[in-house]
Amino acid sequence: MAQTFTGLTAYMEEQKNRTDFLLDALLGNDVLPFIRAAGTFIPDMKEMTRALPTLTGTVGIQDGASCSDDFDNGNDTTIGQTTLTVKKARLQEEYCAHGENWETYFTALGLPAGQHAQSESLGIWQPYLIADINRRIAKRIAINAWLGNQSGDTWTIDGWHDLLLAASIGVYNASSNITGANVGTTTPTNGGSAGTDAEGVFNICTSLVTAALSVQQVNGADFAADIISGNAVIVMSPMNRELMRQNYLKLGGNDMPEHAPGLAGLQGNAFAAFKMPGHQISVVTQNWIPNSTILLVRNGNLVFGTDLEADLTALKVWYSEDFDTIRWRSRFKMGMAFRQLNGLGLKYWGPTT
Repeated sequence: MAQTFTGLTAYMEEQKNRTDFLLDALLGNDVLPFIRAAGTFIPDMKEMTRALPTLTGTVGIQDGASCSDDFDNGNDTTIGQTTLTVKKARLQEEYCAHGENWETYFTALGLPAGQHAQSESLGIWQPYLIADINRRIAKRIAINAWLGNQSGDTWTIDGWHDLLLAASIGVYNASSNITGANVGTTTPTNGGSAGTDAEGVFNICTSLVTAALSVQQVNGADFAADIISGNAVIVMSPMNRELMRQNYLKLGGNDMPEHAPGLAGLQGNAFAAFKMPGHQISVVTQNWIPNSTILLVRNGNLVFGTDLEADLTALKVWYSEDFDTIRWRSRFKMGMAFRQLNGLGLKYWGPTT
């Protein structure tokens, strides 16, 4: 006998693994733990701008063999300010559980019983959606911290990389401009077949350290002091971290020494810090610093400001009876600054504009 299955469609099981989602792999918010360890974190900003004070000075030794009416000769103190500006951010979305095909596909069997209850909750799907939204917001905070506003954003904010390029703080030259900040502009690599190319990331880091060590002034800031004491970090992307390791292997045949004290496991052990060989300074990865840029910066120089810190991870979810939709909203403040945006507080390899 023959069997017929007229009018049927092939069966596909859609329920047994219905919540076993394959989520997008996302680079998370590694900015806050980094800024706490190596920068300046300023919470509880109700105001939109805040002055950050600076103190510099010069001293001169006078001839003590005679009396002098010029009591302050050669001795000066300068009190200045840099400014941190924060912006208000808002992210929001709504869902209608009676539309958008929730009842058309396998998602229907995860909705709560009853039409009123379905208005107020997406059932088993809602916690998965909210958890994924939180991950995406965390990623955007980290992106904006380094790269500022992105395509599709309606706010305008400058990240650290934007501020760095906008400052036009000069090109470093060992013989004529030790206070310049830009040490090189070519694309970072693994150092070539022998590891000796100047564009190799390890070689770039060596150039940055050398440039900072050259800043020793009779009157003025000595970046060299921060390098000697380990009061500085080199910041690079995950890609450049790997190129640095390859460069170092080609040069010396050994892998990079891991885990700089105090910064090991900075990002949940995802990218533990290197310690720059021969120095106390750390080499730290940040997910969203561009591959074109490698930054050597004094500890405390990078600034991140916000209002209530918990706002950065808080997501408000509610049912709107007026619109018969489930809504979520995130609100926070954030802003970035440098306390010393010049070659006395940072050196970098990358574009100048």
